[in-house]
Amino acid sequence: MTEPTPIKSHRRYTKRKKTTVMIAAELTSVPAAAEAHGVPERTIRHWREKPELAELAAKTRADLADEMKVLAQLAASELMAKVQKQEIDPRDLIILLGVSIDKGQLLAGEATARNENRDLTDGMDDHERVRLKEVLREAIEVSE
Repeated sequence: MTEPTPIKSHRRYTKRKKTTVMIAAELTSVPAAAEAHGVPERTIRHWREKPELAELAAKTRADLADEMKVLAQLAASELMAKVQKQEIDPRDLIILLGVSIDKGQLLAGEATARNENRDLTDGMDDHERVRLKEVLREAIEVSE
């Protein structure tokens, strides 16, 4: 005789639990929040699609960005005071300053890196560009 298929039960979560899990997911990741709070990843992803919970996640991210900027300002002030008084090896505060600036920018959606592209032929006259082209063509032919 075959066993009956178990009926899936839907768990109900309080608003407080959802809020806690959503904040945890923003601070860490969906898998980490799911494991820490015993809520399936799929459920957390579903909650993220709900406007009221998505708004909470965005608010949480914005609040964290602001807090990281404040922490960076405090670290900068503390760094300056400690260095002037020669009370501390500034290396630790420099690390705190750099990390908090980076995290604040990341959470705010601001740039955390700078990429630069330059044209190597800027400042070259036509003769120099032609010569560079010839040298590169010769190098390619030799390598083939």
